[in-house]
Amino acid sequence: MPQNKVYDLNESVQEYFEFQVGGVNYRFRHLNTEDLEHLKEIETDEKKSKEFMFSFIDKVDASSLDFSEVAKKMIAPQWIRFRKMIETEFGG
Repeated sequence: MPQNKVYDLNESVQEYFEFQVGGVNYRFRHLNTEDLEHLKEIETDEKKSKEFMFSFIDKVDASSLDFSEVAKKMIAPQWIRFRKMIETEFGG
C-alpha cells in the first residue's frame, strides 16, 4: 500500500531574512498569522502599516541606527529595492 506524502512545512523556511542598507545589516523577522491579520486591519493607514512593518526589523549590530531612522534618509532607488524585497519575501 503506498504511503501518503508528508509535507514538511519547515523545509527551507527561515524565521527571518537579512538585508543591508548604507553598509548596515538588518534582520527582518517574518510575520506570523496574527501579525498578518493585524496588518490587514491597518493596511489602509500607510503610516501605521509602515511603523508596524518596521517593528519586525532589528539591527544586527547594536551600535547601528534603528532602521526607522535609516529609512527616513533612504533615496527612491533604495525604496524601490526595499519594496521589491518585501514583495519577494512575502509572496507579493
